[in-house]
Amino acid sequence: MRLAARRLPCRHLVTLALLLAAGCAEPSPQRASLAGLRAGLAPDCVSTGAAVYIGQRRFLTAAHLVDGTQPLLHGCAGGAAPPWIRLGGHDWPAELMRSGQADLWAGTGTFYVGGRDVALLRVAAPPPGLPALSLCPAGPRPGARVRVVTPRRDAPGEITALAREADPLHGGYAEISLRLEPGESGGAVIDARQSCLMGLVSHREETAGREHTRIVPAPVLRAFLGE
Repeated sequence: MRLAARRLPCRHLVTLALLLAAGCAEPSPQRASLAGLRAGLAPDCVSTGAAVYIGQRRFLTAAHLVDGTQPLLHGCAGGAAPPWIRLGGHDWPAELMRSGQADLWAGTGTFYVGGRDVALLRVAAPPPGLPALSLCPAGPRPGARVRVVTPRRDAPGEITALAREADPLHGGYAEISLRLEPGESGGAVIDARQSCLMGLVSHREETAGREHTRIVPAPVLRAFLGE
């Protein structure tokens, strides 16, 4: 059955135009600083995510992607393996310079001392002109507008809360409004006003039946780097 054409009210046309414009919007310039990441020794035990370029051949990513804790927890073959950075359709071997200290709890998961789910990588020769992201001078605050840039998306979001772990040893995180999807750990959380790195996507936490996406905030990243 063929449906007859129907003229849309003006308000619907305006809404449609806005949706089309959003779909055609160009990605944020900071996306050029993001790389894909792959680590693992066995096909059944590969970690994928993102890494953020911060200059001087250095990238930041989530520690749990590269420190061997995930293979250990899931009981798969391999262990820690040299990570690979993917930029512009090419793979670049990366050196793990240092990583946050993991604290594995049997049956619970991985925690990090001081909330430092972060690792520092270095490549021998990144592509010329690769733009670097600088860390924000201050930490995130609830209500702050951000842009979340991962291999899966480039989307607006908001800082929703600051959360502390139950054990003070494990520090705390900031939480964002977007649901974390597989392969997004290590992504960039960018301050919408200053275009600086507000945090690094870490993990998804479930409490009281609700899911929360947690990020490592800029002050923790800065302390990890010794800045």
